[in-house]
Amino acid sequence: MKRLIFLLVCALPGWGTLTAQNTIEEVLSRVEQASIAMEAQRKLTEAQKLEAKTGNYLTNPSVGYESMWGSGENRGNAGELSVVQAFDFPSAYGNRNKIARLKGQMYEQQGAAFRRQILLDAKMACLQIIYLRQQESLLQERLANAEKLAQVYQQKLEAGDANIIAINKINIEKLNAQTALSLNGTALKSQLEQLSNLVGGERIEFESQVYPPETALPSLSEIESRYLNDDPNLLALEQAYSIDQRSIALNRSLSLPQFEVGYRQNFGMEGKAKGFLVGISVPLFENKNKVKAAKARSFFSQAQLQSSKLNLKTELAQLYEQAQTLQRSGNELRSLLSQQNNLEILQKALEAGQIDIIEYFTEVNILFESRAQLLTIERDYRLATAQLFRYTL
Repeated sequence: MKRLIFLLVCALPGWGTLTAQNTIEEVLSRVEQASIAMEAQRKLTEAQKLEAKTGNYLTNPSVGYESMWGSGENRGNAGELSVVQAFDFPSAYGNRNKIARLKGQMYEQQGAAFRRQILLDAKMACLQIIYLRQQESLLQERLANAEKLAQVYQQKLEAGDANIIAINKINIEKLNAQTALSLNGTALKSQLEQLSNLVGGERIEFESQVYPPETALPSLSEIESRYLNDDPNLLALEQAYSIDQRSIALNRSLSLPQFEVGYRQNFGMEGKAKGFLVGISVPLFENKNKVKAAKARSFFSQAQLQSSKLNLKTELAQLYEQAQTLQRSGNELRSLLSQQNNLEILQKALEAGQIDIIEYFTEVNILFESRAQLLTIERDYRLATAQLFRYTL
């Protein structure tokens, strides 16, 4: 009976699409396995590499047959069969082979950059989910506090120990807490859907509410060195520059003569004749200005590479400074919050009449806003370091 129930449950729609992931690493592993976009990119890379290998073979041979007939004294039939193969100057094939290899490497780096970006998007979505869950706990605490006060002061109002002004103030606080909690829930749902999209539409349960252990920041120069040597976007641009450099040599090779060799056989009225055909084609017009165009493209790709390196260094420096500032601010605010009066002390002061309801909510709002600010700082720090350490993905 239990087995029958289990089989019926398994047959329900959606069964088997729910995957529990407890850590960010597990989520990223699942994304790499199930991402439709990453699978499409892998197929595209394969197609591009195959395409890069085409075009470096001999042109198709030409086979022709010519039939002629005569009249009068030349009455009769005659024909000629020809088989001709054309080929470029030998150095052109060597340059094409090198370009094909460079293109294959460039496509691989572009695929690696795409993969890294998908994984970074997934990691940042996980960090946002952790933040929203922590904020949800804080907002639930704020709402529970307002509801408790509303219940107490309603009883006081009925007993004549409170006024309607205090009740209105508490109700406004409760409404604000409910609204904030609802909006936070909407944002959390959106992030979970975004994470699901990254896993190919698969429903995924990422339940973590705690950030992974913090990684110490290395020096900025160490991070820059890692990116300049290993960043797939830069490596792809370097390959593109090498391709354009090699294209200069290729176009010079194509400016050299092309050759034709072949076989001819003549079927004349007086017998047969056969022999070899040798020809040469001098490219006087066809490749005009191609070398100049290749040099211009090479100059552009070199400038693009240098510009990308400068932009990357600027981005890393900004992220590094942002991470350091957020880390300091978080430590300072955490220390201040540990010294502030907590919610329980404020409630006791309110009950003892040491502060009125206005003073209480003023202090409570400062306390909750400070704790919310700390959550935001911690999230922003994690997002900044995730981008700094994306080379580890």
